[in-house]
Amino acid sequence: MIISIIAAMSDNRVIGAHGKLPWDIPADLARFRSLTMGHAVLMGRKTFESIGHPLDGRKNIVLSKSMGRTDGVIVARTLQEGIAAAEGDEELFICGGEAVFREALPLCQRIYLTVVHGQYEGDVHFPQPPCSFAEMHREEFLEGSPSTTYLVMEKVDQIQPGSDVFELREKGVEALNRQLYFLARCCFGQAQALEDAPETASDLAFSQAKSGGDVGEALKLAERAFRDDPDNLRIRLNLGRILVLAGEKGKGLEMLRKGVQAGGGQEFYTELAKCGTRGTPPIKSLPRSHPLNRYLGLLMNRLNMRG
Repeated sequence: MIISIIAAMSDNRVIGAHGKLPWDIPADLARFRSLTMGHAVLMGRKTFESIGHPLDGRKNIVLSKSMGRTDGVIVARTLQEGIAAAEGDEELFICGGEAVFREALPLCQRIYLTVVHGQYEGDVHFPQPPCSFAEMHREEFLEGSPSTTYLVMEKVDQIQPGSDVFELREKGVEALNRQLYFLARCCFGQAQALEDAPETASDLAFSQAKSGGDVGEALKLAERAFRDDPDNLRIRLNLGRILVLAGEKGKGLEMLRKGVQAGGGQEFYTELAKCGTRGTPPIKSLPRSHPLNRYLGLLMNRLNMRG
């Protein structure tokens, strides 16, 4: 599970004044809703009371030593208890306030931060993230009133001096599995510098494309890795993904379909499903999820019988 912090602060780090936001930015509230919907959200009691109700479509966890049972809310006495209550979710979003942010910063892997440009009066502030966080995405919205900057930061764990290629690759793959793309990029970059290998180059290309790097350069690197080792299914999977990210969806889907025919597993089907490429099931009278349709669909893909 990824533990993330999500917040909006002013240039002077204010996040609230007397239990309210000092600004009204509908687009940022919509972004908050979109990011957190379907996930667990964790907040302190004062933040929950300022909202006034549980957030719909989300698992609401409130940190409080005094709060009683409340409909639609899981009450946790400690941060660790609150994190445990979210276990099984893909990503936990920590929403404030200041004391909760301070306690959570050493534990979190990602920060979604909106900077509201201007000096605001307030009584709660966003703490300074440690230097282990690196910016991986930035969007400027300078035409709005107030203008804002949207940042995504990821923790980049310190890589031990003297780490060998195997250790760096292992750490990079773990970071990819946790969707910590900037950390993965650092690990694969160091591993590739020590030993030029097609699979490492391919993983470096994918993590570069996903962490705000130059997608065109990532595509060139992925294509080179594929030329060097065309039978490697992981390399084919990464190239298909990067082609889609680079706007070459047709080529990407073809690469992924050929991966299925070559024996690729669930990761290929997941990527194809993300692109909305599911066709008519082989037996139209049966549900798509019926075991016969699943088996026949797999067989037809492997035999290249689908268009």
